[in-house]
Amino acid sequence: MKHIMVEQGSAAWYRVRLGIPTASNFDKIITPGGKASTQARKYKYRLIAERLLRESQDDEIGHVKWVAAGKENEPFAVAHFQEVEGIELKKCGFIITDDGRLGASPDRLIGQREAIEIKCPAAFTQIGYLLDGIVEKDLEQYTPQVQGQILVGEFECVHFFSWHSRMPPFHKITLPMPNYQATMRGLLNQFCDELDRDTERAKALGAYAVSTEIITPGEAAYSDEEPYRLVFPEGGGDLGSA
Repeated sequence: MKHIMVEQGSAAWYRVRLGIPTASNFDKIITPGGKASTQARKYKYRLIAERLLRESQDDEIGHVKWVAAGKENEPFAVAHFQEVEGIELKKCGFIITDDGRLGASPDRLIGQREAIEIKCPAAFTQIGYLLDGIVEKDLEQYTPQVQGQILVGEFECVHFFSWHSRMPPFHKITLPMPNYQATMRGLLNQFCDELDRDTERAKALGAYAVSTEIITPGEAAYSDEEPYRLVFPEGGGDLGSA
């Protein structure tokens, strides 16, 4: 496991994770029940586009804004957790496996062996966590993501901490699921093999206008500039700026 210390959500963070399957999207590869996801093909195409264009395909600006709102409250959640639990939380950048094929970005680290996901949701979502815990709908992404973080980061556990300024916090600790992770590892390896193969297939079809400047999806939405250079398949040359 390697830890690349970049600010999450920054241009540098988007750059290092381009074209890499990440734990937050493992639900597109494996279901909570351990089956191959029907979303895998579409996700593969998205990652191929990132590899060939060198540009993030995470263009869900509404989602980006929602995440930004949650990040504003994250320091308060971190302070609360540290005070109540008496545990120091460390910032996390981007974690990748030694072979560079898989990545994850937990919100914080607890020492070297544990990670934590921090949520600052709407009031009604927090009520749901407090009364019912993580329900079936949440498990659709939660199980693949958290088990994926454990796998990629070689963690002993992942904490889920949901905080709201006017309510009690919700704290859940998830341990490794060996059988699930064995299935996950097989499906992830298969997905990565297909991703590499189909990237080469797509690369051989013609020229791609490669972005020369990595910016965040939020910045891209409000930018009129399109800095590209045209790159041909191997042996076809480079025309420079398009």
